[in-house]
Amino acid sequence: MFWGRGSKGTLGPRPIVSVRSSIKLCLTEVIVRRISGLAIGCLLIFGGSAVLLNASTRQFQKAVVVCAEKYEPSMPHHGKFTDAPAPSSEYDANVSIRLNCTEYLGRYKSAIDYLPGVFVAGQSIDVSPEKHFLYVNVPGNGEVKLRIVRRDPVAADSCKASH
Repeated sequence: MFWGRGSKGTLGPRPIVSVRSSIKLCLTEVIVRRISGLAIGCLLIFGGSAVLLNASTRQFQKAVVVCAEKYEPSMPHHGKFTDAPAPSSEYDANVSIRLNCTEYLGRYKSAIDYLPGVFVAGQSIDVSPEKHFLYVNVPGNGEVKLRIVRRDPVAADSCKASH
């Protein structure tokens, strides 16, 4: 207790707020903030490295480009017309790739009029098939992702003999 203005404005003893308790609260807050910042930083670092690790562990296989052609979407009318513009597919391309005894039809999406030079009929390429995407190794550009539209078995003599 020390002397000063009390709660009613009169002179008298006034309780002192414990300096130690306020310091403890401040230190606790600083520690909690630093620990949470450290935890978020670790999540970002380890999460990002997991994505990079997944990209580097893809197993690529030799495949052949069957054909590549401009994607022409069909616009059927299913009811109401809206004011929303259709999603842009002006520069998209369908790329057929034969890998072993399966022919994949993949959709290459591009915002500009560009199709990598490896997508030429008869060209040998390295691909990594996954559930919904084909990853194509493009020399000088890294990997290109194609969304798998369709998978068709190849009915060739070489496939029948190997299976």
